[in-house]
Amino acid sequence: MSATTAPNSLVMNPTSMLVEMKSFIPSSYTFETEIQKIKQELLQGDLNCSAKDETNEQYLYEMQDIIDHLPKLPEIQQQKLTIPEFDEIEVKPSDSVEIKKFIRNVNYEFLGFHYNHKDCDMVYFIDIYKSEEFKTYDNFVSLVAECVLQIRDKDRRGKVWNQQIKPAAFELKKTIYALLVLAGQISEYNAKMNSQCSKCKAATRKYNYSVKEIERMRKDHTDLKKEVEKPAEDKMD
Repeated sequence: MSATTAPNSLVMNPTSMLVEMKSFIPSSYTFETEIQKIKQELLQGDLNCSAKDETNEQYLYEMQDIIDHLPKLPEIQQQKLTIPEFDEIEVKPSDSVEIKKFIRNVNYEFLGFHYNHKDCDMVYFIDIYKSEEFKTYDNFVSLVAECVLQIRDKDRRGKVWNQQIKPAAFELKKTIYALLVLAGQISEYNAKMNSQCSKCKAATRKYNYSVKEIERMRKDHTDLKKEVEKPAEDKMD
């Protein structure tokens, strides 16, 4: 008697969170805006690697290659929880006063049922975004983007990049480890993701129990009426 509550799946690539804030950066912060733009190009694999100097061009290709060879994160399978909708229970003329009162109370409670799932939907995204592993990943991509910015600046001035801030091997290793940890956390979350919140499940169980209880009360009421309407001699038997 209750409506289905199948959730809609929301799929999100956690890498997109590295550049999702770029639109909030004021245009006056030219450096930060440019870094965000380069990060987006690197993550999409479409960095413009053309340069006047051949060595600088190779450096740009190397920066893209570094990002391309990082472990890929699985997508976050976030379930969009839906609110169950309950059918109105009809009051029958044959129902007793007690049954009618019970039905009206059930309808009053469940026809207006509502629950805000907003906090449930966003909590895991926030946990990922704030984790140390994600910060390590973000910092590394930002460092590579800064290298790209320096290479392009040197090339415009007819110079060759000096590799002064080129990512070190230990930074790459640390980032790879962080990505492996993140991938494990996301996969574990996706595997045990609940399709319905506990409050909505409890409401559905309570509604279904109420429906069964109304059916039982109606049966008892019908049996009692039949017993009362029996002739006196039948009751004695």
